[in-house]
Amino acid sequence: MTSTLSPTLGGTKHADPQLYVTATHKVRSTSGKPPFAWVPYGVQHAWSAGSRKTLCGEWTSGWTVFWERSFSATPHDACPACVEASLPEASRRRLDPALRRTA
Repeated sequence: MTSTLSPTLGGTKHADPQLYVTATHKVRSTSGKPPFAWVPYGVQHAWSAGSRKTLCGEWTSGWTVFWERSFSATPHDACPACVEASLPEASRRRLDPALRRTA
């Protein structure tokens, strides 16, 4: 995996792992002033540091990690499967009838 910036590693651990944006392609942004930053091109996937796969199960070998971008469900080019996998268990249960419990 290639990266655009090195992460700042701290000694604290988070209860929830941080999800970063990763993508198969990157391009230079044309907005703002130079130097232009690298931005994801195409589908934006969710990735947790130390994992070899995205949340949707894609292998990330050779993909770019955008350390400065936290994964969000808001962009139109966010992977739908990663968005669903990033939801809390209770939310996924409500969305998937197969996971619902009948009372």
